[in-house]
Amino acid sequence: MSVCLKDTKKKKKEDRPVKPIKRVPPPEKDDKNKLVKDNKNLTPDQVEALQDGEPAAMAAQQLNPMIIPDFFNNIRNNYYVANKIIWLTSFIEWPLITEVMRRLNFYDDGSKEPITLYLASPGGECDAGWALIDLMEKIKKHGTPIRTICAGSCSSMAAVILAAGSVGERYAFPSSRIMIHQAGVELTGGKLDDIANTTRELQYWTDTTAKYLSKVTKKPVKDIEKELCYDNYMSPTEAKKFGIIDKVDVFMA
Repeated sequence: MSVCLKDTKKKKKEDRPVKPIKRVPPPEKDDKNKLVKDNKNLTPDQVEALQDGEPAAMAAQQLNPMIIPDFFNNIRNNYYVANKIIWLTSFIEWPLITEVMRRLNFYDDGSKEPITLYLASPGGECDAGWALIDLMEKIKKHGTPIRTICAGSCSSMAAVILAAGSVGERYAFPSSRIMIHQAGVELTGGKLDDIANTTRELQYWTDTTAKYLSKVTKKPVKDIEKELCYDNYMSPTEAKKFGIIDKVDVFMA
C-alpha cells in the first residue's frame, strides 16, 4: 500500500508589489483662489494660510482678531450681570431710563446683594428721572439695597438720582462734581397761557425735588428751596456735608 506524503514545508509567500504613494500636488493658483472664495469671512492671516497651501480646516483655526472685542464684551457684560452693575452715563431721557429700569427689575431678585448704579450725567427729563426714582424706592422697600456712585459729574436730575441711593451706599469719586438747581426749560416762544402752564409744571417738579431732597438729607424744605434757586455746584466733600452722598471714594463693584 503506497502512502502519498504531503509536502509539509511552508510555501514562501509571493512578494507583492508595493503600490507607490500618490503625492498630492499643491493646489494651483486657480485652486487657491477657489478655496478663498469658498471660505468667506476670512481674515488676511487666514487667506495667507490658504494661499500657502494649508488645508482649509487649519486655516480656519487661525486666530481671528476681529472676534476679540466681542469676546471681551461678553466677559464684561457677564461680569456686570453677575455683580448687578448698571451704568447711566448719558442725557436722562426715556430710551435710556427704560433700559435702566428693565435692568433694575431684572436685578431685583429678592437677595440682599446691592444693585450698583454708576452715574455720570448732565441731567435731563424730569418725568423719566422721577419714574426711575419711584422704581428705586420700591426696590429698596423690597429689601434690596441700591448703591449709587457719581463718576465724573452728576447734575440736575442725575444728582437727585444719586441722592436716591440707599443710605450709607451713596458714593462720589474724589474729583467728581455734583450740581442741583430748579427745574428749567428753554422757551422759544408761545402764548401767555401756554407759558403760564409751563411755569406751573416747572414749579411742580421743583417742589417735588425740594421735598425729596429734604427727606433724604434731613434738611428743612425751605433751606433746600434756597439751595435750588441757582446752579449749586458742590465738591464731593460739600455734597457729603449737604447729605446727598455718604462717602467720598473710588468704589469699584
